Formats: sequence, structure tokens, C-alpha cells
Amino acid sequence: MVIRPLSQLGPPERGRIIRVGGSGEIRRRLLDMGIVTGSVVEVQRVAPLGDPVEIRVKGYDLALRKEEAEKIQVELTEGVISRTAAGEKVVIVSVRAGWGLQRRLADLGLTPGTEVTIISGGRPGPVIIEVRGSRLALGQGMAGKIVVRPEGVITE
Repeated sequence: MVIRPLSQLGPPERGRIIRVGGSGEIRRRLLDMGIVTGSVVEVQRVAPLGDPVEIRVKGYDLALRKEEAEKIQVELTEGVISRTAAGEKVVIVSVRAGWGLQRRLADLGLTPGTEVTIISGGRPGPVIIEVRGSRLALGQGMAGKIVVRPEGVITE
């Protein structure tokens, strides 16, 4: 179980809200907008300097300031391979890319439902993964298009 502040997630990462911090008017405003414990939140976009963060919660798109997003704790249910820690076992959910890259990744055995182990997270170099007994090196751009969920996590 990976828990992070909402401000540290990037698109298209998704998770379940486990805690809404803060106090007073800002906390009440967040709760009124549907940002409540148990809700599923998906990051749509992040501005170049990290402020604001555009999210989708309960079918609505909202923009939050970074300081507001830092107060919201999220249990990560879906992320991208490029932001996954070394040693984690994940399952591919989807590939958010054009048909050419989807086909290339499928030829490498990276299809939805495939279990993958992250060997090295790269940063800034390639991401090294193990899939079906073979190791592959993926560039950061390619790895950023592969949506995964932690092994054992069931999503809606």
C-alpha cells in the first residue's frame, strides 16, 4: 500500500482518499467539493510548476492549489511504471499511447494483465523491468505511458 499526498501524484495516477487534513474553511470547502475519505481521485493535469493540480473526483474536474493538495492523503491504486519504486510488483492496467507504441509494447509482452517487477526506477535513465522472466529497459517517455496497479490491489 503506497500512501502519498495528492500533490505528489502525476497524471494519470489514481487513488483512494484516506485522509483530508487541514482545518477551518479550507477543509470544509474541500469536503463540500466531494473530496471525502473513500472517494476515488484521478490526477488529470499538473501545471509546470506544480500549482494548480487538476483532478477528477466523483465525475467532476476540480483545480486545487498545491497547498490544498498537500493536505489530502491518497492510497495509490493506479500509477505509471516510470514513477514506481524499485522492487515493487505491479500489474499492467493499460497503455495510454498511440497504436504504434501499443503494438510495440504488446510485441514485448507488455499487455494488460501482465505482472511486472520493477528492477530499477531509472531517474533520469531508463526504467528496467522484469516481465515473464526477461529484463527490459524502457525509456522514461515510454514507461510514463504504461498504467499499472500494485499487485493484489483490486480497482473498480
